[in-house]
Amino acid sequence: MKKILKSVCNFVASLFFPNDLKCMFCSRDVPNAEIKPYCDDCEIEQPFNRGKRCKICDVQVEGEGEVCEFCSKFHKHFDKSVSAMRYEGEVRKVVLKLKNNNAKYLAPKMAKLMCDRLCEERLDVDVVIPVPLSKKSLKKRKYNQSELLAKEISLLINKTLDNTSFAKTLETKHQKELTYMDRQKNLHSAFKVLDKKNVFGKNILLVDDVVTTGATANECAKTLKKYCEKVYVVSFARSPYKK
Repeated sequence: MKKILKSVCNFVASLFFPNDLKCMFCSRDVPNAEIKPYCDDCEIEQPFNRGKRCKICDVQVEGEGEVCEFCSKFHKHFDKSVSAMRYEGEVRKVVLKLKNNNAKYLAPKMAKLMCDRLCEERLDVDVVIPVPLSKKSLKKRKYNQSELLAKEISLLINKTLDNTSFAKTLETKHQKELTYMDRQKNLHSAFKVLDKKNVFGKNILLVDDVVTTGATANECAKTLKKYCEKVYVVSFARSPYKK
């Protein structure tokens, strides 16, 4: 009964206070939210992924080099990764709301920022593919947040969404506390291309909510590149590498 009452209350609230008209970070009302889904204050205050960044993984870098220390040490199978935001503060809260709190209304707003980064880079892609969840994780979460983002992005850039040709076929340990090398070992052979003809010779845009070390994106790209031409990665947020 409580769940039904809560659903009714949420529905009524959405009619009078629609989330699509509010800033994705602070929930203030914003005009033209479909164009700029954040308020003027948050445009200044929030950690957009700007400034000098690694030309491969898009992480913030210091000094004169064009490639971060991490990318210079470890080979990346993806051709380029771009991120809209840095994973901290309110950005982190937005990601966790989408991932854990069923806040699916955030997906179009997050996708808009991700597409803005894609437009800056002018990446040539043919197919949009979300980073897949294992069957166990999908059953537990009920939805794949990366697939929600991929669907919105495919509509914005007018490219094909493929959410069936690529799958995570092995259940793996949680990656949070693992080092980069341990993450790579943990994900070894975890992904599989189920329909080769759909990706053969294509430029793939791989979509994820957050890139931390890039281990997941790297293993996905390694598997996809057995058949496709290039793999680009886009995420909503980017974590700094831990020393």
